[in-house]
Amino acid sequence: MKRIAIVAAAFAAMLGAAAPAQAEKVRIGYWSSGVSLGFGAVLESGKFMEKEGLEVEYVKFPDVNAPTKAMAAGGIDFALGAPAAAAMSVAADGLPMSIVLATQVAELDFVVPDDSPIKSMADLKGKKIGGSPAGSATAAIASAVFEKNYGFASSDYTLVPGNDPRLAQFLVQKDIDAAALRTVTLALVKDVKLRKIGSFREEWKTLSKSDAPPVLGVGLMRNDWLKANPDAAAKVVAAMRKCFEFGKSDKAAVAKALIDAANMKEDDAKAYAALWDGIYTVSMEPADVASLKAEFEVFKSVSAVKGDLPDSALPTAPYEASKSIK
Repeated sequence: MKRIAIVAAAFAAMLGAAAPAQAEKVRIGYWSSGVSLGFGAVLESGKFMEKEGLEVEYVKFPDVNAPTKAMAAGGIDFALGAPAAAAMSVAADGLPMSIVLATQVAELDFVVPDDSPIKSMADLKGKKIGGSPAGSATAAIASAVFEKNYGFASSDYTLVPGNDPRLAQFLVQKDIDAAALRTVTLALVKDVKLRKIGSFREEWKTLSKSDAPPVLGVGLMRNDWLKANPDAAAKVVAAMRKCFEFGKSDKAAVAKALIDAANMKEDDAKAYAALWDGIYTVSMEPADVASLKAEFEVFKSVSAVKGDLPDSALPTAPYEASKSIK
């Protein structure tokens, strides 16, 4: 009997060794519009997560703040472009999620109709200004710019929320006086004559006294999943990094992914793809952590966030571990 037991145990061990390793599962969420759409489309079509051995489920949301809310409810494990302000806010509040990557740079311009009498940012006092909804990083950055650079109180202008195509339409209809629009959008609305009066990069440089551009989107990860799957977390970051590098080197493939995923016209997809290098980033170097902390303090100064952002909310382990994944 003892020998039979030994043989059975050895046979079971052989079966276990022969069985393929079970793929680690990850649920990835992103906003199905705005800048998140482009990266998400290329990430999915290129199967970058799957190539790292992950079993992935993509969940797309119609609202920019929805991925963060879904993560708080345990519905997803990773958000590839969560609004920086909202992500910082939930982390400061102690919700169990962490910022593991900077993923999007705030490449936006303040624009007005070409025939508008508005000549400068200072002329926006008392005006209707279109932008992303409250809770978004875009809204928080714009609020900080108006208050710190121009002395505007929140009562000195009216924020009209909406997505970029809608805001461009509002400008044409003269329903708003100005808008903060992404450079991607401006490249696509060729038939609308708009005039730039300022940019997020330059205004942020003045505000922060730093050359680092403001971070618009971050990679947000659920703490329970991160703790239970440290190796998979590194694979997620590795897939993000490889997708970013792929997009930099193959603009035609980016355009094709946008045509297929977003039903975008070829010319529009090519214009979007050409901006890839400037609107995306996949990094969590010490400089990125410092920039995120500085951004939090700016947001806090205009009451866009509260509390303190602990170091534990900005773990760099997944990013560092991803560097060894070839």
